[in-house]
Amino acid sequence: MKKYIAISMFCCSIAFSSILNAQEIQPKFKYNNIKHAFTLGYNIGATAPFSLPNTIREINSYAPLFTPSFGYQATYDLSSKWLVGVGLRVDVKGMKVTDSVQYFHTIISVDNGNGELGSFEGDFTGTNATISRNVYLTLPIFAGYRQGEWDFKFGMYFAYLLSTEFKGTVSEGYIRKGNSLGEKVLIERADFDFSREVRSFDLGAHVGVSRHFGKRWEADLTGQLGFNPVFPSSFRGVGYNLHNMYLTLGVAYQIW
Repeated sequence: MKKYIAISMFCCSIAFSSILNAQEIQPKFKYNNIKHAFTLGYNIGATAPFSLPNTIREINSYAPLFTPSFGYQATYDLSSKWLVGVGLRVDVKGMKVTDSVQYFHTIISVDNGNGELGSFEGDFTGTNATISRNVYLTLPIFAGYRQGEWDFKFGMYFAYLLSTEFKGTVSEGYIRKGNSLGEKVLIERADFDFSREVRSFDLGAHVGVSRHFGKRWEADLTGQLGFNPVFPSSFRGVGYNLHNMYLTLGVAYQIW
């Protein structure tokens, strides 16, 4: 966590220093150079590992959920070419995925024989279905380069978790208790719910491109890549690190 923050702050400081040292930068602060806008968009992506581990054999289905994004953005024109900006928005990031897994390490809830549910940890082989839906308060900070009607933006985002849902089922398979060499237990269907284990903070890269239409409207395509794993390293319910990787298709309306 500290390593990612240090790298992020270093990259941002280099980028902003380069901009401020460029020619054509306005020498004095001008209020007229500030632009305020409302933003509205839709997030498409996944909470997933950077690369598929060998425990995931096949992705059977994927579907985005209702994942809107809305908020406020302020930019300041340093010159005719360069700008800096900051935003505050609510982001819903989520998906529904079904995959075939082999020796997928997890923790499931099973009937312990007396009508009560108990947790069972081990390596599962069969079908896994997961629903992830997390709501964040996101603070993007970025620099931008303007070329005609196009703005190219790069920076970082910091996010605080407002609400979370990460749950699903395993079915049509078996689980080996403890690890892949453990006792084999047949599983027709069992549930898991890891919502309480999701980290409260996220941070990552924020990169986007915007196209201006008239004086007030712009269309945006923004990518956010989370550096911070969604679950802490001590959590054993998922056998690999998951990261938020989402594209936002949106519009912005300049209010003044």
